[in-house]
Amino acid sequence: MRILLILILLTNTNCIGQEKLGNAEVVELRNYEKDDEYFPHDCSMESDMLDNAIELDKNGNILTIKNIANDGFTGHSIKFQLNSQLEVKKAEYAEWTDALDGSSTNYTINRVELKLNSDPFKNNSLIGYYTFYMTGHYKAGEILKKEGVKDEIFNREIKGKFNTNCKK
Repeated sequence: MRILLILILLTNTNCIGQEKLGNAEVVELRNYEKDDEYFPHDCSMESDMLDNAIELDKNGNILTIKNIANDGFTGHSIKFQLNSQLEVKKAEYAEWTDALDGSSTNYTINRVELKLNSDPFKNNSLIGYYTFYMTGHYKAGEILKKEGVKDEIFNREIKGKFNTNCKK
C-alpha cells in the first residue's frame, strides 16, 4: 500500500508544469497572402514603431514564437513555446491601448490550435496559422467603476498567422 501511495505522489509531482495546450500540426499551407479572418504578422507590418512583427528563438528543444502588432494607439503580443514533439507547452497573450482609464485585462490561455508548413526544428522558413482559445479577466478601473462598469470574466478567441520569409 505504501509503494502504491508513493507511486501516485511521484506521478502527480511529475505532471505539475507539464500542461500541454495543444499540438502543432504540419500541413501544406497555401495562399498566405489571401484576406481571411487570421491577423497577419509578417514583414509587411514592420514600421518605425515595430522592427519585427515575428520573432523566432530556438533554445535547445524549445522554440519560442512571438508575434507583435503595434500601430501606436493599440497593439498586442502573442507568444507561444513548442517542444521538439511539437507540443504547445506555454502560451501568452497581452494587449494594450493608449486609453488610460485604469482598466486591465489579463488572459489565461486554455487551448491553442497551430498549423505549420514544416517542422520548425528542421526548417527556419515558416508559415503558421493559429487560434488561441482563452479566458479574459477584465478589471474595471476606478474611473469606469464610478460609471457603473463591473469586472467580468469572458471567453475570447484570437486568430493569427505569420510568415518568416515574406518580402517587403
